[in-house]
Amino acid sequence: MKLNILILLSLFLLSCTSPEFEGPYRVTKVTDGDTLQINYKETIRLSGINSPEKEECYYNKSKNFLNELVLNQEIFLEKDYTNKGRYGRLLRYVHFNNKDINAQLILTGNARVYDKYAHDTKKYAELKKLESHAKKNKFGLWAC
Repeated sequence: MKLNILILLSLFLLSCTSPEFEGPYRVTKVTDGDTLQINYKETIRLSGINSPEKEECYYNKSKNFLNELVLNQEIFLEKDYTNKGRYGRLLRYVHFNNKDINAQLILTGNARVYDKYAHDTKKYAELKKLESHAKKNKFGLWAC
């Protein structure tokens, strides 16, 4: 099981083109499972994913998972096709310790792929593969 996850994550990371990162930035607050704030008073919306909302199953676990991963840590950001979302938040892929945090959230079942913006998400196909694995194994929110 762990080997399958490592293989999937490796394939995902290899399929990404060599991105240009912004940062490092320090995470000062985790708002929920797909939103955080950095030390430059910017709010970051993790691109391509959607975590459970307050009233949904797995909300607290998803938020706590992201919190444990990145709060007070230095992260790097990678732009998606669109710079900002409709609420003025920066749309980014978050990288910490050479890991794609957006992908980690999908792979562990702490978020789902945001299908509504498939056309505007450069890593959509790769994230869908990870989501399929999480769904099949009923990880995280898929066990609700």
